[in-house]
Amino acid sequence: MRLAVVATPSLHRDQRPAPGSLDGDLIRARLSLDDAGFRVIDVDPARDLAEQLDALFDELVATRQTLVDAEDAARDEASTLFLFYASCAVALSPDGELFLCLDPENPGVGDALGDIAAVFRDRARGEVLFVLECHHGPGATSRAVVTAAEQAAASPVTGVELLVSAHPIGSLDADLPSVFTRAFVEHLDEADLERGLTAEEIFRRVQENPGLAGAIPCFARMDGRGSFAVLVPRGGAPGRRLRREPEAALLESAGEGGAATTPAPAPDDPVAQYLVAGDTLAAASDLDGALTAYKKALALVGVVQRDARAEVHLRIAHARWRQERHREAIEGFEKALALAPEHRPALEALVELHLAERDFARLRTAEERLLTRVEGDADRFALLVRFAEHWEIVAGDPERAQQLLERARELDPDDAAVLRSLGRLYQAAGDLAASLDARRCLAELVPDPRQRAVALLELARAAIQGEARATLTEVTREQDGIDLLERALDADPTFLDPLALIAILLSARQEWGELELAYRRMLDRAQRIPGLRVRSDVTWELCRRLGMLFRDHLEDPSSALEAFEGAVAERPDDVPGRLSAASLARSAGRIERAAAHLQAAAVLDPGNVQVFHDLFDTFQKLRRVDQAWAAASVAVYLGAAEERERFIFEEHRPAGLVQPARGLGPGSWDLLRAADRDRALEEILASVADAAIRARFAQRAREKKAPHVDPAARADAERNAAGVVRLFSWASRCLGIAAPAVYLRKDAPIVVAAVTVEEPSVLVGGEALRGRTAAELAFLVGSHVAYHVGPHRLLLHFPSLEELGVCLAAAVKVARPSEPVPAELEGAVLALMPLLDERLTERERDALEAAVFELYEIRAPLDLAHWAGSVERCAARVGYLLTGELSVAASSLSRGDAPGVLTAEEKIGDLLSFTVSDAYHALREELGVAIEP
Repeated sequence: MRLAVVATPSLHRDQRPAPGSLDGDLIRARLSLDDAGFRVIDVDPARDLAEQLDALFDELVATRQTLVDAEDAARDEASTLFLFYASCAVALSPDGELFLCLDPENPGVGDALGDIAAVFRDRARGEVLFVLECHHGPGATSRAVVTAAEQAAASPVTGVELLVSAHPIGSLDADLPSVFTRAFVEHLDEADLERGLTAEEIFRRVQENPGLAGAIPCFARMDGRGSFAVLVPRGGAPGRRLRREPEAALLESAGEGGAATTPAPAPDDPVAQYLVAGDTLAAASDLDGALTAYKKALALVGVVQRDARAEVHLRIAHARWRQERHREAIEGFEKALALAPEHRPALEALVELHLAERDFARLRTAEERLLTRVEGDADRFALLVRFAEHWEIVAGDPERAQQLLERARELDPDDAAVLRSLGRLYQAAGDLAASLDARRCLAELVPDPRQRAVALLELARAAIQGEARATLTEVTREQDGIDLLERALDADPTFLDPLALIAILLSARQEWGELELAYRRMLDRAQRIPGLRVRSDVTWELCRRLGMLFRDHLEDPSSALEAFEGAVAERPDDVPGRLSAASLARSAGRIERAAAHLQAAAVLDPGNVQVFHDLFDTFQKLRRVDQAWAAASVAVYLGAAEERERFIFEEHRPAGLVQPARGLGPGSWDLLRAADRDRALEEILASVADAAIRARFAQRAREKKAPHVDPAARADAERNAAGVVRLFSWASRCLGIAAPAVYLRKDAPIVVAAVTVEEPSVLVGGEALRGRTAAELAFLVGSHVAYHVGPHRLLLHFPSLEELGVCLAAAVKVARPSEPVPAELEGAVLALMPLLDERLTERERDALEAAVFELYEIRAPLDLAHWAGSVERCAARVGYLLTGELSVAASSLSRGDAPGVLTAEEKIGDLLSFTVSDAYHALREELGVAIEP
């Protein structure tokens, strides 16, 4: 028989390793392997070591007495080899006696090594090897410790062979096994199994290794009764391992209850036979019979056979449990655990039994015993959660439940169920701060940003308005709530409800500076919003709120103006923002900026007469007399002119038609066109306008649909008495364009219509010649000739949106042949495309390809109706520029002589804002009709 007694300290209460506590696991695992053949026995570090060894020898004696053959018993006693391993802190008494200090909770208490050696001297008949790893404090030297060990285990007296090493505590890595212990195990692993390995050989190998010798401050060996074989050579040797002892069998668990099972017994094994019989009776629910069989087995199992006795006690305990004799079952499990402390099913059974008995003091102890034996965090976490549920529901002890859940939270801080339970328990205990923290962590686990933000908002409301009132001060409640609201904004910057609540809280406290910081933090968050449109909307709202804060509370008009201008930069159609910026600019004396904002507001809301009143006042301060008169003329047209405005209007009102001193240049047409027109689309149409018109002529000639005009109807502007004919010539000179040929048909029931022939021509009907003033005719002529300029001409030859769409699709198809065509336009596009392609000049083709490339680069949607509407607005502006009378232009548009995409009201509204624009003033200056200061 080969027995290894291992003495190492347990961990500290905080789970820190004590000196030597990690060495025991390494030694136990290695010595129990087949090549070493030791049965490993652990000692309790909290009990007297010499007494435990005496009890061990008593058990061995009792076991041998059960052997029938006395000679076999004597032979077994003589052949038993003992390896005593100890790794722990040591202490030297004043007279040099060495003590092993195994209990880390009582470092001043130790076992005298001499007493331990005396037990082996008196009781052991076979060879004995002491392997000592001594960790000493600063009050001793390694040499003194080794000398004391040699004196305590002097071989002539005890017959003990000794391997001892010593080193100061803290000189080595506390998170690893000790150097000598690691070397001891490594030499066992590297040994030749045919030759085996003795303690003397291990000593020699360590001594000859410079690295090991340098790492161990002091190392020594003493001879014993013989050369102790740590590894037995194959084929046998003195002290080789005997047959497997019954007590060496490990307990095996089966089934949910953890009841032990026994393999088929050998015919000469009465213990196993009783166990099988008991299991059979227990399965048949004959629990009394089973208990009788188990007790007979227990009587036959030797005291030294700890594992076997534990197995029987487990069976007895399970039988008692099934009989609902809980107290006796508990005693049985405790006996089993005294022999096999690691047995998990027995530990769990004790927890369940104490819970059933409602013995909560012992339940707490049983739970902690089980938790200390669990290795994996996941397993320990599950147990803590289960125990907490027992304490809250069964025991009615929420404080204990809370403590267990807090330990579970340390293992998994993000478990939703634990956080939810802790939040409830903290709240019930009145610990609102902890409750809010747990619920905040729970809310932040929500994966969806919007839902997470909503959860944090609701929690903030609870912190501010509800639960917190009874326990926290108002300032503390609100600050906790604001912190939660900030987290909600971090979660989803597009969700502004938390910001609104922050504004309410800080406004109530008049903490305007803090509110400004909150808005600025939110502006920083907004930059993280991926969607451009959403980011712009959020930024607009934040700038708007910041502007109101500076204007209404912080009394900082400059910063307010900057904020409102930031808002309108994100949303140019924000009329209230424009008006606020204009008002602030006027108050700050920044009149130019005020004028710009008011002009933009006029475009957005041309019916707001106050805008024009403000523009009149602003233009006067800027000494822009012509523009002030223009603002006054709008106020007069709207019927809301003030006395000063009416005076200025009447003073500079033109008598008759506008009398330009000079015509417009080619670049001036950009001032007449709408600023919001689709420029990318217009570039494409402009590049193909000439070629498309020529292709249209060819198409109509092929289809024999070319119009015919009577040359006799052509009017001569120099000799024709009709005023409308002269107006076409006059208007063309004013606008800097070629005059179209004019054909008169007094009998035609039309006003003015373009004639789609190669020479730009217009047909004037009787409706234009009757009942119209000169100013009305001037508006009619001016608005018509605008269609004879640049890409506008395409609306004369492709008058419907569908026809214009065919022209555009054909142009794009020429530049990009692979581009698909809408099915409803495909026939018309394929018919026009070759005619267009063959009539494009190289310059026009290059311009077309560049324009199409630019269009696809910006990926802008095509809106032909909007572009056609911009041409209609341009035409109305041209007519108005030539008449100079808003009322005339408005009445002419209201007659509906030229129906189109826009309504008359939309065109009139555009003229009102155009009147106060810088573009209108620049055109009047170029014509030489602007009012001079």
